[in-house]
Amino acid sequence: MTFLSRQINRLSTGNWRDRMSHPLFDNLPRIIGHRGACGHAPENTLASIRKAAELGARFIEIDVTLTSDNVAVIQHDTGLNRCTNGKGPIILTPLEEVKKLDAGGWFSDEFKGETVPTLREAVDLIHELGLGLNLEIKPSRGWQVPTATQVCCELASYAPEDMPLLFSSFDPEALVIARDMMPDVPRGYLTETIFPDWKKRLDDLGCEALHCEKYFVTKEKVAEIKSAGYKLLVYTVNDPEMGKCFLDWGVDAIITDFPDRIGNIL
Repeated sequence: MTFLSRQINRLSTGNWRDRMSHPLFDNLPRIIGHRGACGHAPENTLASIRKAAELGARFIEIDVTLTSDNVAVIQHDTGLNRCTNGKGPIILTPLEEVKKLDAGGWFSDEFKGETVPTLREAVDLIHELGLGLNLEIKPSRGWQVPTATQVCCELASYAPEDMPLLFSSFDPEALVIARDMMPDVPRGYLTETIFPDWKKRLDDLGCEALHCEKYFVTKEKVAEIKSAGYKLLVYTVNDPEMGKCFLDWGVDAIITDFPDRIGNIL
C-alpha cells in the first residue's frame, strides 16, 4: 500500500484533524538525526542515514531538491560545490551527471565514492532500517512549485505506507503544495526566529509544528507554542546540556548532527 492509497482510506474512514495533533506526533522520538548523522558522516548520503541508525536514531531529517531532469534527490544546497566535487546549480544538472559526483570525499577519505542519493534510494533505505523521516523540501529559487509537486508525486507512488513521514520547509509555497497534494502527511514550518504572528502563519499553511533555530527558543516561547496546541522542534542542537534544557522546557524533539551524543541525555 502506498501513501496515496493510505490517504484515500483515511479520508474515507476518519479524520485525525478532530484531534489536537496528527497521530505521528504520538510516537515522535525526542532525538532526530540531522541530515542523517552528519556529525559522523557526509550529510544527506546513504552512509549518513546508515550511521544514524547505527547510533540509535529512530527518526532522521534530510533535504530534497530537484535535478534539471526533474528527479528528486537528497541535497541541501542549491549548488553542488560544498558537498560534492562538482560545480554549479543542481537544478541545471541532470541526474546522470549528479550521480557521477563524489559526495563523500569532502568529509573524509573513508567516504570517498558516496553518491548523491535519489529520494527513492533514500526512502528505500530509511524503510529498510525502520526509521521515520522528516523530509525538508529545499527548492532552488523559482522552483518551489515544481519541486514540491515532484516530491509529492514521487512519494505517493512509492513510499511505504508504514514509514512515518513529516514534511518541513522554509518555503510557504512548498508547504501549500504538500498540504494540497498529501493532506494526510503532517507539516512543520521551518523558521529561524519565532515571528510574532507565528500562529497565523502555521494556521494559514495548515502546519501542526514549528521547527525553530535554537538561538531563538526561550522557555516562555516554548510554553506559548505548546499551550496553543502546536508541536515544537528545535535545530541544530549539538550540546547535550542545551538539549536537556530544551527537552525539560517541553520541546517535542531536537534535531542534531550527533544523535549519539544528544541521545545520551535521555
